[in-house]
Amino acid sequence: QFPGQFSLVHDPKEGVLRRLRTQLIGYLLFAAPLAAFAAGRPGYIPTPDACWVTERVQGDTVHLKRTGVCDGKPGRAFVETERDSLKVFAAGKFWKEARVEQMGVPDVAAVLGRADRLAGAIEVPKNRHEGEMTVAAGKLDAYYRSPEFQGRVRAETERIRSQVFGESYARFYPDSVAEENRGKLAGSERVYLFVSSSMPLGAVRAYAASMARLHDPKVMMVMRGFVDGMTKLQPTIDFVGSILKEDTACSFIDGECRMRPVNLVVDPLLFRRYGIDRVPTVVYVRGLRSTDGALSEGDVNNTGVTDSYTVSGDASLEYVLGVIGRESGATTLKELVAPNK
Repeated sequence: QFPGQFSLVHDPKEGVLRRLRTQLIGYLLFAAPLAAFAAGRPGYIPTPDACWVTERVQGDTVHLKRTGVCDGKPGRAFVETERDSLKVFAAGKFWKEARVEQMGVPDVAAVLGRADRLAGAIEVPKNRHEGEMTVAAGKLDAYYRSPEFQGRVRAETERIRSQVFGESYARFYPDSVAEENRGKLAGSERVYLFVSSSMPLGAVRAYAASMARLHDPKVMMVMRGFVDGMTKLQPTIDFVGSILKEDTACSFIDGECRMRPVNLVVDPLLFRRYGIDRVPTVVYVRGLRSTDGALSEGDVNNTGVTDSYTVSGDASLEYVLGVIGRESGATTLKELVAPNK
């Protein structure tokens, strides 16, 4: 039984015509008035049948071209002119002189209405190769995820690292080389601490201090997204800096600030996978199996999990991990928090 302010949860398992309509709206309501300003008023002229469209307007003459074979019923064509009437030539032959009808809102409504009717009646033909493509895509995906292919990728990565970078790789990326030997958690275990910029800054800084004391890269602080959206990176940079710097009085403007070694990621897929709807929340995961280490661990198509334990509420990280350790029987969690009691 836990304090009332938080609880633990154990999860043992892991259109073409629409575009045409938009174009018609944009053309009739925006392009036409602009064109009218430059070349004349928008309007319509009669045509011999519905298969004739405007090719060009020159002075008092409009030239039409045929686009198909129709049943002979009269049609209309769009024109832009300052004249009240035009001499109509169809395929180079004079047809008649016709009066220009002004285009108004009813015309726009009629065009959109016809587009809606067509959208409800037309059917886009099915790709006859869809079945073959699905089978081929399935085979390719299975091969990509196979241990054989992933082993070849890892072997080639090691070869490039050795032959191209040599000893300089370990010099410039010491954390990557020593990653497997750091921390108390196993490679298939994770501790996710879900936080938000809406939390009190002091509380988030306290969690960051606890994570730095645990000193395990598999304990990760997770944010759902960027502060104030992806279009503004500076608020996120400022927020992360205020969390991780050891001295709150230190200013990045004056020079470098000493930062806490905390693994912080922005990953909305992790929030979605574990159903996080409140912060702070701690999730302990074990039996993690990942196909591609470069992809998100929140992607259900990339990773599998044996089971997970979730604790939500305001409590110290060490206390929460102790609770989860007792419930799950995970000795690694007990070892992780033991030096910090």
